[in-house]
Amino acid sequence: TILNNANLVHFLTIGTKIFASNNEARRRISENSISINKQKVDAEKLINSEDLINDKYILVQQGKKKYFLVVVT
Repeated sequence: TILNNANLVHFLTIGTKIFASNNEARRRISENSISINKQKVDAEKLINSEDLINDKYILVQQGKKKYFLVVVT
């Protein structure tokens, strides 16, 4: 499962397909343009069950206008 302390880059590429490549995900993270549940994150962030909203959702924001709602099953 993607919530077992997944690396942020892995979560954004393989887990959710928000970004096509690890390089693109790393670049966006280093630009400080990624937020998880409205909190800015860095490359050290691990995704786990504490990031869930209502035990089911994770809100990913890229920049100011792009939002992704990740539904965890």
